[in-house]
Amino acid sequence: MINEIAVSLFLVSIVFIIWIVSSILFSIKKKKGIISFIMSLVFTFFAGYYIYLVFYVKPVLTTFEKYGNMEKVILKPKIENSKKSGDIFLIFQINGNNIKVGIEDEIEIKKNTTFVISDIEGIDKENLKVNLVGFVGNPKYNDGQDMGYKINYKDIRKDKEIGKDKYEIEIKKDEKKIGSVYIKFVD
Repeated sequence: MINEIAVSLFLVSIVFIIWIVSSILFSIKKKKGIISFIMSLVFTFFAGYYIYLVFYVKPVLTTFEKYGNMEKVILKPKIENSKKSGDIFLIFQINGNNIKVGIEDEIEIKKNTTFVISDIEGIDKENLKVNLVGFVGNPKYNDGQDMGYKINYKDIRKDKEIGKDKYEIEIKKDEKKIGSVYIKFVD
């Protein structure tokens, strides 16, 4: 940034010198003075454009690049069922952020995102299983418990989808289903 400031100050000083030389040329010979004024105007335009790019566009683009790498997560609650199972929430960890999703709600996650079903709130965790249908967290022993495993779209069996790229996460307590959360994978 210091180099851009130095170049900008240099260009501004050159612009002032060129305008002073143009006014001197205009007072000596009008035809050459008019041509030098036009050339000074063109140089001033390009110097101003450089300063605009350095001090306005570059910081804006830097800000957008910082937020452009973040994953977009869209929650689509089903309002008519939101209080059906009380205040039970699955906690997803996506890109270091914890996101709560209620029972019977749907979350959209990009296909290239790796996430973890990290916790569940609002219910006793004894004899509780959270199972993403189509995903096996531990291939040696599939107990239907998928909490705590890193999950990616490519690791899920495609024949278990319930809609286009949509999957169900079953929440069971003592082998009895108490609700579901739905994941929709998007590009």
